[in-house]
Amino acid sequence: MMIRAPMFFPARGSVRFALLSAILLLIAGVFVTVYEDGLYRAQRIQDLSVHADILSASVTAALAFNDAKAAQEYTNALQADPDLEAAGVYNPAGTRIAGFVRKGTDPLPVHPQPGAYLIGDHIYVTEPVLQGSNTLGVVFLRGNIESLGRRLARYTAILLLVIMAVLVLAVSALAQRALARANTELQAQARALTKSNVRLHEEIQERGRAEEALRQSQKMEALGQLSGGIAHDFNNLLAIIQGNLQMLQRRTEQGRTDVQKYIESAMQGITRGATLTRRILAFSRQQPLTTSPTNVSTLTESMRDLVRQSVGPDVELDLDLRADWLTLCDPNQMESVILNLAINGRDAMPRGGKLRIRTTNMTVRATPEIAAGDYVQLEIIDTGTGMSEEVRQRALDPFFTTKPQGKGTGLGLSTTFGYIRQLNGYLQIDTKLGKGTAIRILMPRYNPQTAHASV
Repeated sequence: MMIRAPMFFPARGSVRFALLSAILLLIAGVFVTVYEDGLYRAQRIQDLSVHADILSASVTAALAFNDAKAAQEYTNALQADPDLEAAGVYNPAGTRIAGFVRKGTDPLPVHPQPGAYLIGDHIYVTEPVLQGSNTLGVVFLRGNIESLGRRLARYTAILLLVIMAVLVLAVSALAQRALARANTELQAQARALTKSNVRLHEEIQERGRAEEALRQSQKMEALGQLSGGIAHDFNNLLAIIQGNLQMLQRRTEQGRTDVQKYIESAMQGITRGATLTRRILAFSRQQPLTTSPTNVSTLTESMRDLVRQSVGPDVELDLDLRADWLTLCDPNQMESVILNLAINGRDAMPRGGKLRIRTTNMTVRATPEIAAGDYVQLEIIDTGTGMSEEVRQRALDPFFTTKPQGKGTGLGLSTTFGYIRQLNGYLQIDTKLGKGTAIRILMPRYNPQTAHASV
């Protein structure tokens, strides 16, 4: 039996073998880097999609009630992720109502494309916001595919592989074993991330079910508040009608014939009841408005007696009607706005006070809140109790009210705000606790040429 002696490579062969091993090691290192980069990109897309799902579930209620402030709070929370460049929340009309963009990055798109995709070193994810089968809007996220630190770490790893490639075969073998261990750890991490994603999806589904139950509870509570507020509003109208009919009865018993104004006031109360009914139907069915060029000063003057009777004898009424520009609005809805704000002012002055209704022509330069242009300004100013800053910030929220149970729906200011925004107008609240409140409404001036051009 022949025993072969151990084989030794000659010096040149050893060099060639080392170089070949180094090349193989470099190829393996590049392959691992590309493979890990692919996994990382896929994982980043998955992570950003999960963020989008969470944001979509979080802003459902905010979009349902057009609550831009709540939507902004949810998007602000995402700024904690340094790799997230931009986030936006859009309503069904495609208008962005909340979002942020990091300094030095591209602005948010006007119409984000649906889906999740890569362009260059950026990930784009657009997810719909659903409430049952209804689409309330979309959320958009844009993030970096990898941070500068991770890119430097990857390039450093490649450089180390090149350096290792010129070392002896033993070092190459050690590097191969290290890469094998790294692959094993990476696969274990991938499995752990997969399990984490499954748990996260389960938590999202559970949260969705909990939010749906909460929405149903809130709907029932809102219906109770709404019914109580409607009863309160109708009681006010019935009180006006009853008071005028009593005065009519007394004058008739006295044989007096100067009763026309009481008949007219009672008829106005009936008309207001019909208008309130139409307003409720329009709110519930989201019917379009019937707009026409309107002189707000003339409209307010025609309501003088109705407003005076509604606010009562303890409130001094002052009308300062200087605006003569026309604005495009629904006269019936505008009457409801004026009467509702006047009654709110009266309620803020339980011991009496002064209520001032003022209209003026106003030209506004562009500000962060208001577009430049000509406006008709309507102001309702009371000398009542005013609001705290906390109450002022929530005053426009649907169903929020500081009135006792059954005395208000919490829809007055929110409906007014929504109506004014439909007209491309603006509503501002200036108030100070104990000093009174001023509600300022700006409505665009009616321009016949622009109106005809847009038809």
